[in-house]
Amino acid sequence: MEGTDGAEDSVDRINEWLGAWQLNQSYAQDRDRGEARRIWARVAFAALDGAEQAGCPTKNADAGRFHLRALLITDLGPGDDPLWDPDRLALDVLEALPLSLEQAADWAEDWRARPRGEILALRICKNLLAAMELITDRLEEGPMKTQIDRWMDLRPRLP
Repeated sequence: MEGTDGAEDSVDRINEWLGAWQLNQSYAQDRDRGEARRIWARVAFAALDGAEQAGCPTKNADAGRFHLRALLITDLGPGDDPLWDPDRLALDVLEALPLSLEQAADWAEDWRARPRGEILALRICKNLLAAMELITDRLEEGPMKTQIDRWMDLRPRLP
């Protein structure tokens, strides 16, 4: 398109995908829709995939995905699909965290004095862990639950 800036086109595409995400997310959150909510969630996840391909940061998309998965696990139960398994969600969250627990705990002690990039990494951890508040009690006892519990103990101290 003549006269159109490439970055502007990218932002427009991201916003279109995020609009589709928001619409389908609202259907997935509608308790009157029953089990069909899982189908709406999958459509919403596909929209987030499109937004990521258009340039939306993965950390933002992951936070939305994780929260919606946790909500549906809480409302509808785990189901037969790994997507709705609380332990699988916990593993996905742990894998997405940009810092180790030890590093995050160290940085959290004096986070106000940290460089902006380190504060952002701590904030990303806090955002990604938000979904765990909904399902921590549904995790199987074991090392992963212990690790999530440790992260959740740290979470209030993150910026």
